[in-house]
Amino acid sequence: MKKLSTLIVSRRYWTMGVMICLAIVCAFFALQVRVNYDMTRYLPDDSPMKQGMDIMEAVFPSMGADKSIRVMAEGLDETQEAELLEKLKALPYAESVAHDGSGRYHSGNKSLFVISTSYEYGSPEERSIESALDRDFRDYHIAYQNDNSGVDGVPLPLYISAVAILIAILVIMCKTWFEPVLFLVNIGIAILINEGTNMVFGEVSYVTSSMASLLQLVLSIDYSIMLMNRYRQEKAAGLEKHEAMAAAIRNCFASITSSAMTTAVGMLALAFMHFRIGLDLGIVLAKGVLISLVCVLTLLPGLVIMGDRLIEHTAKKAIHISMHRLARFSYRRRYVLACGFVVLFAVFYCLQGNTPIAYTLSKLDPIADIFPPENTLVIVYENQDENKMAELAETLSGRDDVTQIMSYPSLYEKAYTVDELAGALESLSGSMNMDTGEGFSFDPAMLGMVYSYRFMGSSVPEEEQKMTIPELFGYVCDTLLNNPLFAGMVNPQIRETVAGAKEQLDSGRDMLKSAQWSRMIIRSTLPVESEETEALVRTLRETCEKLAGKSYLIGSSAMSYEMQNTFSDELWNITLLTAAAIFLIVLVSSRSLIVPALLVLIVQCGVYITVTAVGLQGYRIFFLALLVVECILMGATIDYGILFTNYYRENRKRLPPLEALAAAYDGSIHSIMTSGVIIVLVTGIFGYTYPDPAIADICRTIATGALSAILLILFILPGLLTALDRLVVHRKGKT
Repeated sequence: MKKLSTLIVSRRYWTMGVMICLAIVCAFFALQVRVNYDMTRYLPDDSPMKQGMDIMEAVFPSMGADKSIRVMAEGLDETQEAELLEKLKALPYAESVAHDGSGRYHSGNKSLFVISTSYEYGSPEERSIESALDRDFRDYHIAYQNDNSGVDGVPLPLYISAVAILIAILVIMCKTWFEPVLFLVNIGIAILINEGTNMVFGEVSYVTSSMASLLQLVLSIDYSIMLMNRYRQEKAAGLEKHEAMAAAIRNCFASITSSAMTTAVGMLALAFMHFRIGLDLGIVLAKGVLISLVCVLTLLPGLVIMGDRLIEHTAKKAIHISMHRLARFSYRRRYVLACGFVVLFAVFYCLQGNTPIAYTLSKLDPIADIFPPENTLVIVYENQDENKMAELAETLSGRDDVTQIMSYPSLYEKAYTVDELAGALESLSGSMNMDTGEGFSFDPAMLGMVYSYRFMGSSVPEEEQKMTIPELFGYVCDTLLNNPLFAGMVNPQIRETVAGAKEQLDSGRDMLKSAQWSRMIIRSTLPVESEETEALVRTLRETCEKLAGKSYLIGSSAMSYEMQNTFSDELWNITLLTAAAIFLIVLVSSRSLIVPALLVLIVQCGVYITVTAVGLQGYRIFFLALLVVECILMGATIDYGILFTNYYRENRKRLPPLEALAAAYDGSIHSIMTSGVIIVLVTGIFGYTYPDPAIADICRTIATGALSAILLILFILPGLLTALDRLVVHRKGKT
């Protein structure tokens, strides 16, 4: 290690040059990394929904554009609506615009237009549509909202606010004015390298893209602080700056490396999630922590040596936090604190089970308050007996919360009376991406006339006169429109609409039925996640298993249901894996069984307190937030416990318990408070201001969890260490 540290210092300009060049290259590569907003891509291969999606993609042709932007306009008359509709259709990359005269697209004086495009959210093409809405439609009072599940990128003001808070904390806590500059340059280069090396994956999820830089910043800034503090100590011992830095690298290498390893291992535990978003997030975060470690040990030494004179000239008085009273209290009440921790752990273990878990979160959507979005479920099933699935469709159509059923039996084989068909056509209007503006709507009087012509001279009673939808349009196009008497009553626009509808129906058969598989599309007013939705999904799965042989349910509610059924086992597995890995790392470094056991229990108690706190506020905790906080607390905040414990054990070799405890507080409090306050405040500001609810919930949970862990380490751990002093400290050399 001595040769390596000397080499790093002597070749610092080469090292700095390599790292800076690498950062520049990675900054370019970072722009090439795609961001994926489709969470279904992370479903595991054994997921029924994933298998169903693979079948649907292979067997059925595309039903058209599947990305949409909802536009709500206010105060339009019929002429203005028609004008706006044509302008929206003319937008580049807009493949169709859904709008008609039905109540589905109108509420009070507000009108809804749904733009469909095949381009991914966040792509240049999709963004150009939104830019055109901002730029070219100022004459209309409109608001728009895409149906992207995530927010496109971190808002710049939010990032600036977070960095400003970070700088303020560093300025307050550091012993010179110039140190924060060095820390930010070092961590900035580490973040650029991490972002650029994501190029090897091709794409990352929007969750990873939004959070990786933030978490890399707050979780690894303390490595720089640790190296700087050690460098200052070596200089104070009389070494000149080059020798002091080489000695600092040698003497803090084990501490920094072990801290980075526990954090990286905690992040990698996410990779073992069944839902592969954990693999995406865990690898990128672990990679970022390790890159930060490399930058601290290679780049920062050169920066510090170069800025040594500025560091000396900008020295200031640092905040000193006296903890002697707390040390005396912890020692005198050590047995009470130990017993209290057992009670605390048991109570919060029980309470945390009452906090409900959310598997989907919706971002703020003012348009949804006026025009509630439909919740779509798709059943892909083997079609040996379509009649049985027709029975299911008939049953579902009677539910108040189901707005539409579209399947081969109901669309092509079910016969309707004139009144039933009028309702079916209104429900079906616009469903198959008709770009006519009229959809399948028929004037009721004209529909009655069609039935009169069709059954003229028939002995079938009027109440039994029925036609299927294809039969209706076929009869109108092939027979009635060739009848001069009827054709004279039909204007060209209606003729064009009917012809377009017949063409859509003829081509739509292959979209709903193949030789082996069929699909049923169910649209409801139920939210994506609720008890009623869960009951519907469960009913659909159980019914399809009885009626259709192999079947697969697809949709956001189906994905939520799958995750809900596997999450308990997944959380338990991740918790055990993370705890076991961290336990082994601490065991190797501390050579004690009781120390890793205490630290793991302390941090796990912090997790339980966090989950309970979320529930007591009346919120649900996002499933990914729970997994992330488990791994981050176990991997990162446990370092504070390791630091405090190491100081206590080291000082205990020459001091009695009370004095050793006070020395442990003095030696660790500055690092714990600096790093801890950064994690709590920076993730906290993201948690309460980030526009995407999933990212916000994860950040809020991390902030709450970090605060819980820090309080437990400062107020509970000291009492546990002294209460178990005989087990914590090796007998040899103990006072």
